[in-house]
Amino acid sequence: MTLKNRRTVVFKTLKTVATAVFLVAFVVLTVILAPKIVSLREPAVRDAVRDKVKALGVRGIVAVFLLQVLQVIIAFLPGEPVELLIGFLYGTFGGLALCIAGIATGTVLIFTLAHKLGKKYINAFIDSEMYKKLSFLRDPLKRDAMFFLLLLIPGTPKDALTYFAPLTRIPLSRFIVISSMARIPSLISSTYVGSNISEGNFAYSALVFVLAGVLGLVGIAVYNRVIAHHRAKSRAKQGSDGK
Repeated sequence: MTLKNRRTVVFKTLKTVATAVFLVAFVVLTVILAPKIVSLREPAVRDAVRDKVKALGVRGIVAVFLLQVLQVIIAFLPGEPVELLIGFLYGTFGGLALCIAGIATGTVLIFTLAHKLGKKYINAFIDSEMYKKLSFLRDPLKRDAMFFLLLLIPGTPKDALTYFAPLTRIPLSRFIVISSMARIPSLISSTYVGSNISEGNFAYSALVFVLAGVLGLVGIAVYNRVIAHHRAKSRAKQGSDGK
């Protein structure tokens, strides 16, 4: 086995292990935290939670910041649970600021690793089919606007797009600005729901969460239409060039 193949196997193994660990941790935390979340209906419990968060101080902020960074780097892990947690602990706008900071830091690390390790690192997170779907983003004339659109649409694979970005030669600083601005609507919807859960507004939070889910499904459909449209245009162009 070549060195390149060995590295690919290592990356894919780490991906599998990380997924398994995340799923187990998610189930365990759900079982442990579900009764505590329900208890937030009581004002005294909500006050106790706020006191504990304040007691954590900078340590709590650093912990959730690093959790957000990790979620971006391990792109196949869903971001919504992390964003809900951060919103729950630090409110709608405090959570939004922490999420954006964590995403920007994770993006810097992804670009750095991609430049140092090359395409073999990115291959561990993006399959060949995704390469084909996103190949139109290599066109510098449409790249920036399309990145903004795809990152803005709810339900799109935003972290996978972050891994693909270094291959398009987009400057890191420009991508961070585009990504941060485009992600704000989806981030703030998650932190808003998390913040309302911490206030005991379960019915309202559930309604917003359902609406966000519906928008996510619509967003996935729009994303697939956009990708299919650009792939068809690319094939048509290749066909005309070959004549």
